[in-house]
Amino acid sequence: MNHSYFIEVAWAEARASQLQGGVDVGAVLVKDEKRVVSAHDQTLQMNNPIAVAEMECIRQAGRRDDQSALILYSTRYPDMLVAGTVLQFSIGAMVIGLPEAQSPAIDLLREKSVPITFWPMTE
Repeated sequence: MNHSYFIEVAWAEARASQLQGGVDVGAVLVKDEKRVVSAHDQTLQMNNPIAVAEMECIRQAGRRDDQSALILYSTRYPDMLVAGTVLQFSIGAMVIGLPEAQSPAIDLLREKSVPITFWPMTE
């Protein structure tokens, strides 16, 4: 899997949000090494506290029969909203474009056996 490519796509989404005056977070949903959908944070632009990049990706992808085959890439550590949604919709794995860290959401995902990979970009 080309994690670097998809993390870079997520970071491009984050930059797009920042250019719109939003929070610099991006996400990509991938299946079989192909982008399903990508999105950036819209919380400030839409005045919607749940319009985070990961939720926008999952929303845009819609209901699918292959959700467990999807990998969610993100430029931030998941919060409990994202972790709960990943579990609710059986997203297969997460790749986080930051160094490894501890958080309650990451602990929950690991407890529920969701594979998590940390893939920080290096310049």
